[in-house]
Amino acid sequence: MRSILEIPLAEARDEMLALIREVAYAEGDFTLASGKKSRYYIDGRRVTIHPRGAVLTGVLFFEAIRDLVEEGGPLGITGMTLGADPIITATAMVAAAKGYEFYPFYCRKEPKGHGAGRQLEGFFDPVKRCVIVEDTATTGASALKAAAAARAASVEPVAVVLLVDREEGAREALEEAGLEFRAVFSVRDLKTA
Repeated sequence: MRSILEIPLAEARDEMLALIREVAYAEGDFTLASGKKSRYYIDGRRVTIHPRGAVLTGVLFFEAIRDLVEEGGPLGITGMTLGADPIITATAMVAAAKGYEFYPFYCRKEPKGHGAGRQLEGFFDPVKRCVIVEDTATTGASALKAAAAARAASVEPVAVVLLVDREEGAREALEEAGLEFRAVFSVRDLKTA
């Protein structure tokens, strides 16, 4: 296996798309986290936690947000647990291997009921801005919740990056909230042979 520093972006995209189709995409009757019914399901965790998928996730998400860290100042990376956790970790590791420093922090669904009572966990003290990541999104509600938690911790979310955009309103909701929207793939990419 080549080093993450040697994987060409086009090759990483092709390999990840094939892996999503193989292990994460299914057709049938599903109820999504948003409560919507769908004829297909994308279980992004099956890809982002997959041994090779984790490497590809880090490469693809790093490339999707590299320009934001190059704008200057520390950049955080966060999202709602559990779906975002492997993306956050993989991206921070690839960034470090490439000589960049992203600050990973994880967003609980609710603030902890004991200890410091935090909703965000990780080292984000030097961070003033962050990127929200997710495997998939339908309405954008989870990303908006993570953005609110970041703002409550005095970290301004600047963009949301998805592995797969289901193209069912998330982009519009997130852009309306003032967040730049980026997706590595759209559902159309998955359905096109």
